[in-house]
Amino acid sequence: MKFFMSIAVCSFLDLTCMPMVQYPNFYNSWNDCMQAAYKESIILMSELDQDMVERNRLATKFTCTQAHGA
Repeated sequence: MKFFMSIAVCSFLDLTCMPMVQYPNFYNSWNDCMQAAYKESIILMSELDQDMVERNRLATKFTCTQAHGA
């Protein structure tokens, strides 16, 4: 089975999210995909303006979805 990862940045202040971004990499297992999503979330959060993160209570939301036909 192959999985692909999608991540969105969300505001937990007003409960809205940016559109999910699907990453081009495929992962061989759910576990590999989840670990990559956590790592990518850390990178995304560190690149955001920290005042904006605090002000809007930003966090990531992610999922791994089984790829059909991959």
